[in-house]
Parts: sequence; C-alpha cells; structure tokens
Amino acid sequence: MYKSAVLAFAAKEQIQIKGLTFRSQEVQPGDVFFALKGANADGNLFIQDAITRGAALIVSAQKPSQPLSVAFFHSQDIDKDMADAAYEFYDCPSDALVMYGITGTKGKTSIAYLLESVLQNAGHKVGVFGTVNYRAGGKQICQAPNTTPAALTLFKLLAQMKRENCADVVMEVSSHALELQRVRNIWYNTAVFTNLQRDHLDFHKTFENYFAAKVKLFENVADKKNPKQNRALIINADDPYGQRLIKMFSGRVRIVAFGIETPADFTAKNIHEFLTHTSFEINGVPMQINLLGKHNVYNALAACASASANGISLTDIARGLCALPGVPGRMERIDEGQDFFAYVDFAYTNESLQRAFDTIRPFKQGKVFLVFGCGGQRDRTKRPLMGRTACQEADYVFLTNDNPRCEEPQQIFNDILAGMKGCTNYTVLPDRAQAITAALAKAQKNDIVIVAGKGHEDYQLVGTEKRHFSDQETVRAFLRSKHV
Repeated sequence: MYKSAVLAFAAKEQIQIKGLTFRSQEVQPGDVFFALKGANADGNLFIQDAITRGAALIVSAQKPSQPLSVAFFHSQDIDKDMADAAYEFYDCPSDALVMYGITGTKGKTSIAYLLESVLQNAGHKVGVFGTVNYRAGGKQICQAPNTTPAALTLFKLLAQMKRENCADVVMEVSSHALELQRVRNIWYNTAVFTNLQRDHLDFHKTFENYFAAKVKLFENVADKKNPKQNRALIINADDPYGQRLIKMFSGRVRIVAFGIETPADFTAKNIHEFLTHTSFEINGVPMQINLLGKHNVYNALAACASASANGISLTDIARGLCALPGVPGRMERIDEGQDFFAYVDFAYTNESLQRAFDTIRPFKQGKVFLVFGCGGQRDRTKRPLMGRTACQEADYVFLTNDNPRCEEPQQIFNDILAGMKGCTNYTVLPDRAQAITAALAKAQKNDIVIVAGKGHEDYQLVGTEKRHFSDQETVRAFLRSKHV
C-alpha cells in the first residue's frame, strides 16, 4: 500500500499513473501534474493546459475556482506530497545507493568533483548532482537548472543512475533543497560540511535560518531511523559553524573532522601553492591537486575524509585527487599561449572574491585586473562589500553585468558603487563581453586577469531571456585572435 498520499489517492480512484511532472508543457497522457506556486511562475495558471495535454490527476495547494474535468487532489503540503510521490513512483532508488551529501556555502562543487574522481579511481561507478551538471559514470546526463534538483527530477535521475549500475551518488545539497524538502525520503550515509558564509539571505532572511537549513542534512545522518550502514559526518573543524555542528552531534553519530589549523582526524601540512597546482600532505601522505589555493586544500581534505570513512585507502585517495584535471569555472586557467595569466572563477560573494585574490597574491609580478558584477534579484547586502574588496585588491576593475535578471542593471551598479566611493581604479562597462576584452587588452606580461561571478555558466539572464554567454568562450576568442 502506498505511503504517498497522492499515489494512495490515485489508487483509490483507480487512476493509472504514467508519470509525474510540475511543468505543464511536459505533460503526457496519464501524468500527474503538480501545480507549484513558485517565485517566478504559478503552476495553477497552467492547470487547464495540463488537462488539455492529458493529465490524469491535478495536485495543488490551491482549490480550483471551478470544477475540473479530471481528478483533483488538494495538498496541504505540496513540497512534501511531491517528494513522497516521486520516491515511491520511482521505486525508492536512493535506498540501494551509497549517498554522499555535501553542504556549506563554498566548496561543494569542487569537493563533489574531487570525491567523484577518488571513487572512480577506486573502481566505483558514481552518479553526481551538482551546480555544473548531473552526470553518471563520468558522462553528463543533463545540465543543472538547480544545484539540487526538484524531487520529481531528483528521484527520476536516481532511478536512472541505479539502472546504470552506479553504486555511489555524490550530491551537492543546497540550503534551498533542504528547506523545500527536495531531498525528503533520502537517507544519507555521509554528510559533509564545508563552511558557512554570507549567502542566500534573500531566501533565508537571517544567518541563523541559513545555518538551521544546513543542519537538516546532519540530522538526517544522525537520525536513529536512518537504515544506512557506516554513517558519518565529515566536518570542517576550522570553521566556527563546523565547531557548532561537532558539539551538536557529538555522541550521536560518528564524526570525522578535517582541518589545517585545528587538530582533527585529517590534517594537511607542508602546503605548497603554485599558479598551476597545489601540493601538501594529508596525515603524512603526499598529495597533489590540479586546483589552486589553500581553500582547495580544505576541499581535498573533505573528499579525503569522506572516502576514507567509506573504506578507501589514503594511497588510492592520493591517486584519485591527482587524477582530476580541474573544476569548470573554479579558478579555471585559460591558456592560449599568452604571456599573462587569465582565470575564470565562480566568485559571486565577497568571501569568494577575497579568496580568489588571496590565491593569486603570492605570485603577483605585474598587475591584477578584475571583471565582475552581481546577480539581480539576489542578496543586495553583499554588493557594496564586493565593490570595496574589488577596488582594494585589484589594480583595476571592470564593473559589468552578471545575470541582471528582472532587476534594473543600474540599480545593481549603484549598490556595488556604494562600496567603491573614493576609488578611481574602475570603469563601468555594462556589456560583459566588452568588459572582458577590455581587461584582456590591458594585460601585459605576467599580469593576472580574473573574470569572476559566472564560472561554469554558459548563459546570461537578462530580464526573462536566457542568452548564450560563456566567460571561457569570450576569453578564448580574444586570446586566439591575438595569437593567430
């Protein structure tokens, strides 16, 4: 008998369910249509369209204003009902998989790539849900509309990963996903905490709410009802919120701590940074990653602790870490034979922008040029902070559009410029391609150009339009035109 209220209702009404969706344009005959009321669109406005396309059952938190021609289920908690229906409809796929959940403000994507590389080099077939894309066995399934997909997509893809014989699934678990119950019904073997910094306050309102959302992942692993074997929390002991987590869960579940400054189960020493790679030792074993900066040593520690907690040796971990060539859009070097350095980085908060500058500072021989902007309809409080850091740390700044979305670009610039008062080392160039080429054109031998904010993204959101745009492609096109 179904535990899902939606599927139980369908069975009682003798409705044969063929599929589940929350997008009316994707409805096929026999599908359940979940009419979600989101931030940008209200699914209730598309109920008739779904019925026309053959929906067999409509689920909504809002009662219809007039009788419908198909069955209707009134949901008291549509996020919960959607997750429950997806879990059972796709035959509980996560139950049979080793599930790794990674959460925190920064580092999730890099840890996911590093851990995937370690597991693959140890002979495991791995599925990954992350900010860049969703993939199985190293092959992309699809691009990622969200860091953690909605429950219907999530369980459908988990079922696919199970059919393709993936044994492990590595997931970046966002605070939004935890709050909106996207990962409801998934029991995790391992939960990883990276750090906590200012972000997403437009959604969570307060920092404590943000932290509370993250805590839900660790409660999942510590829960006595969790049937998974070999459960562990992997926690950054150098982060104050990591210390809070350690105190909260001490004695409830196995905790594996990692750090550089604080005594921990896994520590890194003899760190040597270069503009091409980073070397160090973890618990005395030599390691090398093709990623830059001390923050990536923390990411390697997290991947190492996670893999070790699941039985992989440090020697195998070292091979797996070194095998990863890089992470898309994370201080990604663009080299077309030019005599200066060019990097594309996903830095979109003040902390991550500062981290990019900290990474390249020891190697600075010439000037540093920065191209950046801030996304529209997102946390405005970080904008002046980023403006101030940009002007203080870079020799010259090209302020440009990021993803303005439906916010007026000039308002975004005004917020950033509030932090740049008194500075003269910047130019505002709204066209992102022009800003990038202007920065590259100014660069001389041994200078460093950082294009920040969009990282791996190959689009720009302007109003309601999604336009193709890639920082990497733009940088490469300019550099190649100068070296033909």
